[in-house]
Amino acid sequence: MERRFQHVFLMGPMGSGKSTVAQYLRREMGYIRYSLAAPVDAVLDIAAPWLKDASKAVRRPYLQKVGRFLREFKPNPLLLAAEEVLKHTTSPIVIDDGRTVEEAVWADQHGFLVIILTASEFVRRRRILARDGELPDGRTHEDMTEQQWQHARGFLIDTSDLTEDEMCQMVRAAIESRRLAMCKREERTANGDEA
Repeated sequence: MERRFQHVFLMGPMGSGKSTVAQYLRREMGYIRYSLAAPVDAVLDIAAPWLKDASKAVRRPYLQKVGRFLREFKPNPLLLAAEEVLKHTTSPIVIDDGRTVEEAVWADQHGFLVIILTASEFVRRRRILARDGELPDGRTHEDMTEQQWQHARGFLIDTSDLTEDEMCQMVRAAIESRRLAMCKREERTANGDEA
């Protein structure tokens, strides 16, 4: 079976470049951007409608609480929703808000290339300020889901000293490298060689 595209799952701390890379993949490579947090947003909007127009910094602690609550369900409803999207797509998908090790394992099992973006705290704070105009409450970083990227397995890219274009090109190179490796593996299998 020939693989025409490579799904991508991005993890990392706030301000590491996940949204920037996802926008690039959507714009330049035809990816569909999907958010695992879509069900979290929906639940928060029902439970606390007064927060709909609040800033990202104000909404984030509430989103984290709702996300923790939903992730306690087995099976994880965030992953079930993502599986439904996978069933009905013919385009590559980029998920740019991976949080937990469970989600990274799920992504790997579903054929995603797991990429972990990171950057120094100084750079991340500067990027968040530029993007949101304010920094999130310090408790935001203490949330357990904000730390789990450190324990996930994937292709690691430190974006601290990279321009937006450079980080996007590094991710693109990782995608192409993975695609090439998969093609070679399929070719060896088709030829009866060891996989």
